[in-house]
This record gives sequence, structure tokens and C-alpha cells, in this order.
Amino acid sequence: MSTSLSLENAVVESENVGVRYSNGLQALLDATLQVYEGDFLGLIGPNGSGKTTMIGVILGLVKPTTGSVKLFGEPLNRKNLRRVGYVPQKTMLSDTIFPSTVFETVLMGRVVRTGLLHRYGRADYRKVESELEHLSIHDLRNRKIGELSGGQSQRVLLAKALASDPELLILDEPTSGVDTRSAAEFYDTLQHLNRDHGITVMLVSHDIGLISKLSNRVVCLNGGVCFQGSTYDFMNNPSVLAEVYGYNVELVKHGHG
Repeated sequence: MSTSLSLENAVVESENVGVRYSNGLQALLDATLQVYEGDFLGLIGPNGSGKTTMIGVILGLVKPTTGSVKLFGEPLNRKNLRRVGYVPQKTMLSDTIFPSTVFETVLMGRVVRTGLLHRYGRADYRKVESELEHLSIHDLRNRKIGELSGGQSQRVLLAKALASDPELLILDEPTSGVDTRSAAEFYDTLQHLNRDHGITVMLVSHDIGLISKLSNRVVCLNGGVCFQGSTYDFMNNPSVLAEVYGYNVELVKHGHG
């Protein structure tokens, strides 16, 4: 975990980011936040608060109307975006007729390293086999994506993201629709990746109790950043949630199993 919150070890720096869509919707306004090396950061906020938009800005998918974002100390560019892995909430994996196998899907994650026009080599195949073993889905390597359960699908998406050897892993509501046991195993894996492999994690979730258990730092969004600080300070400041959600909330710690 981060010990020094100096911008020198900031993985993500968002400064006064605003996003206004063509329909006039102001999705973000003056959003300033930091993600530090080694963080397990929880990003929370009500529906429509700008969480997914913020992730899109960090990934270079949404162009901010105002403000700027840096990754690893530099403005967004192809090189530093290669250092980021992304696990979305919903993808093509929900398509029962999608023809790709598990192995082929995870191999797509290597495109970040190889480029679209390069052939895969032995190192790429070894990396995929390694991630399949690591996430205990090697026995599924030849299964079609449409044949998988929700929990299995999310592990495939995580393996695909890890195939690119990311230093920052961003996850947007990754266990939505996944059964409780599979979700618990998934989050145990995330903690292992963060704690034992040093991967910085940015987790978007609506589950405040889950975020309070997993994260070392929390950012609350509601158009702008309403809170940014340690999980301890967040848990001991219920007035923040009253401001963000518009009503009083009692925080209760719980397990994620």
C-alpha cells in the first residue's frame, strides 16, 4: 500500500476534469483525484454520478471538456495506456453465440503488447497459459464464452486484462449479476494481486460495505469529487454519504463472502 501520498508516486492524476456531452449533460465538473502506486482505491457514488465517465476519461475513451489527466506522471498516450488493464461490467461475454474460446479471448489481451499487426509468439501463449492457471480457469481454456457462468466470465475478463501485464487495474462493477460465492473469490483474487503482486487497483462499486472492507483509500463522486481520503476517514465521516446520496446512511462493515 502507499505510504507517501506525494504526486511523485501518483499513478493517476485528474485535475479539474469536466465532461459535458453533446446533449448538454454535465457528467463531471472540476473532478480532481489521485490514485497512488500500490493503492486499492474504491470509487463510489450514486447512479449518474459520473463514475463510468471518470473511468472513460482515465482510459482515454472520453475526452474531457475541461481539465487534464496524467497517467504515471505523463499526459495520456498510447505508451502509458498500455500499462493499464480494464475489466468492464458488461461485455460481449454475455453473448451466447460469441464464437471465441476462453483461450482465444484471454489471448486478445496480449494485443496491447504485440500490436494489432503482429503475430503472437511463444511468450504470448505462455503468458495466457500462466494467467489461466493463476485464476484457476485452465480447465475452461477450450470452452466457448457463451457456455460460461457469470463468475467464470469475470475471471476470463480478469485474465484478459492481466495478460497485458498491467501496473494499474481498473474494474467497473465487475461482479454485477455474479453469485455471492464467485464474487467473494473474485475479490480475494484482487486483494492477492494488489498485496502480493503490487498491482494498483481502482474498483468502481455501488457496494459501500465492500469498498470499506477492500480499499485503503476512497473517492466519492457526485458530478465532482465530494470526498477523497483514507478508508478510515471515510468510515468515520458518515456526513460525506449524506452529502453524496442526499440522505443519512449508517455504515456497517461486513465480509464480502
